[in-house]
Amino acid sequence: MPIIPTPFNVEEQIDWRTMRQLLEFAGSVAVSAVCLPAYASEFYKLSNEERCELIALAAKHLDDRVPVIAQANSVSAAHGVELGRVAQDAGAAAVAIAVPRQFAVRDRDLLRYFDRILCAIDVPLLMQDFNPGGPTVSAEFLAQLHRVHPHFRWVKLEEPMMAARVQSILDATGGEVGVLEG
Repeated sequence: MPIIPTPFNVEEQIDWRTMRQLLEFAGSVAVSAVCLPAYASEFYKLSNEERCELIALAAKHLDDRVPVIAQANSVSAAHGVELGRVAQDAGAAAVAIAVPRQFAVRDRDLLRYFDRILCAIDVPLLMQDFNPGGPTVSAEFLAQLHRVHPHFRWVKLEEPMMAARVQSILDATGGEVGVLEG
């Protein structure tokens, strides 16, 4: 499941022709899905409008040949809701959102954040968690979120030596939340 990079031209605008070529290449090889605009797509350099355009283009261009997982990262739950709905309406197969880690956030606040987004969308959600300053989300947290929102389906963790963590998450969720390694 590759992250599709965002190509830019010399004016620092999205190179839409090259983007279509990248999507066409992804559609012509055996990938399970594509994800954009993610960290590797430099989503943080894009306007909200550009992010929405990329998602819509990918969903339309790939037209069910390859599922599109639309990244809707935001520190704001309201903005995450907006991007998640746009992605779903554009035809994304799933929405991915990174845990907002700009500040130390307690589990109860993260539960409220993801609850708000999951209440607004019907497509599956992939949570991405990278926390270089501390632990990633716990298996109990993931199980609690999945019990309330069964369409929370995957977590992507970016940490070393995570075999025991994967097993604890699978045990806590009855195998219903898949784990990806970043």
